[in-house]
Amino acid sequence: MTLDNSLLLKCPFCGKEKEVLSIASGNTFRGRQWSDLKSVYPMLPKVSPVQKCPSCGKYYFTENVEKKQGDGFSMEEGNLTYWQLKESAAQFGESLQKNEKNTLNMLLLWAYNDLYNREGVETTEAPSEERSYMDEVFDDLLSREDVDNIVYAEFWRESGDFDDALDLLERCQPEDEFLSKIVERMKQYAKERKTIAFEI
Repeated sequence: MTLDNSLLLKCPFCGKEKEVLSIASGNTFRGRQWSDLKSVYPMLPKVSPVQKCPSCGKYYFTENVEKKQGDGFSMEEGNLTYWQLKESAAQFGESLQKNEKNTLNMLLLWAYNDLYNREGVETTEAPSEERSYMDEVFDDLLSREDVDNIVYAEFWRESGDFDDALDLLERCQPEDEFLSKIVERMKQYAKERKTIAFEI
């Protein structure tokens, strides 16, 4: 990975700048991917699409703010915790465009799974209030029209609707061997009534 000069994001609320990571080049070496579509590439890090201003505490989407190149370097990605993402969702309310809502929901799913439902990570049991909150997130995810049936089935499985997940997975016949193995594992976990996001 080769660093580039940092990126300065201008908060649309208070006007203060936040310095974040920018890279000139990277690679996917030692990358990890999970069934919930989360991926982590240590040598190809990305700035979070939702940021919290360190000055005023407001949240904004990275792509929507003024940016300029800084003079120094930064490793700051601005990743948010599950609790911060919930706070950002409350701030944004109904003002989000469809693509922004989709992005925020995926970030919430990944952060929730990191805490409560991810294979290979030490997790705890989710409190009932957080499961209820995620039910609403899953309702939004399951209303999307821009994902394929395999992803859609995974949303069903992780939401705990195993029968609908299995019904859809039985109709998925990918020709790609790698995808076929993922589908078979999804089926296995759905039959075992497991919602956990697994590493692929």
